[in-house]
Amino acid sequence: MSMKRHLLRVAAYAVATPIMLGTLSYSATAEDLAFNKSMETFLQKEENIDKIAKALEKHFQKKREEQEKNAAQEEKVSMEKQFDSPVKIEVGDAPIKGPKDAKITVIEFSDFQCPFCQRGAQTMDELAKAYPNDVKIAFKNLPLPFHPHAKPAAIAALAAHKQGKFWEMHDELFKNQSSLGDEFYVTTAQKLGLDVEKFKTDLKDEKLAKQVDDDTALANSLGVRGTPGFFVNGVQVRGARELAYFKDLVDRWVKKLGGQK
Repeated sequence: MSMKRHLLRVAAYAVATPIMLGTLSYSATAEDLAFNKSMETFLQKEENIDKIAKALEKHFQKKREEQEKNAAQEEKVSMEKQFDSPVKIEVGDAPIKGPKDAKITVIEFSDFQCPFCQRGAQTMDELAKAYPNDVKIAFKNLPLPFHPHAKPAAIAALAAHKQGKFWEMHDELFKNQSSLGDEFYVTTAQKLGLDVEKFKTDLKDEKLAKQVDDDTALANSLGVRGTPGFFVNGVQVRGARELAYFKDLVDRWVKKLGGQK
């Protein structure tokens, strides 16, 4: 028996037993006791448990579908409101990929130790390639507190940025999430042809640590609680959504603002 089916049987028994046995009653008549005994016998049969399990599975599946439908509708309504009143976010000192005068700015809040952020970074790279003239990506750091290497990695990326190699370091950090640490940052700096001594000094630069903290504070003020988080011209996207989802948003902005992909 599969684990899923076993759990369904357990759930079926757990849900059905108190209902069928009348455990909420404070007193029982002879008729009640006879009914309870009959139901106990009913629940002892494998095929009866299976019937209840199937009914529960169907019930919960219907509930999930209703919840997903409601969530999609709520997201659609929220999206319409955001297109009418997008959030204004300053790019500031964030590293940028793409033309500075691009019509559409994607603000990316990310964590170098987060596996979902790795997927989000790949999607952003694909998005930038799909819209070389209309989209620029601005990277901001949101190291989560339970990822001990996330903030040091963010500082290492910004230290590389000071020598014009942010995106190269960005790619290496995401490709090697299991290797993050001081030794890896220095080795990667050498690999990228950076001035290693300057890089080491910049790793201790309080201004870079403050930039990471400022990014985090900005994310919190915007309601970004998990990573990755994005804003496509001020329209919020939560999580590592597929490329097609972002392309739909960009196409809508391109149409609204005018321009060619």
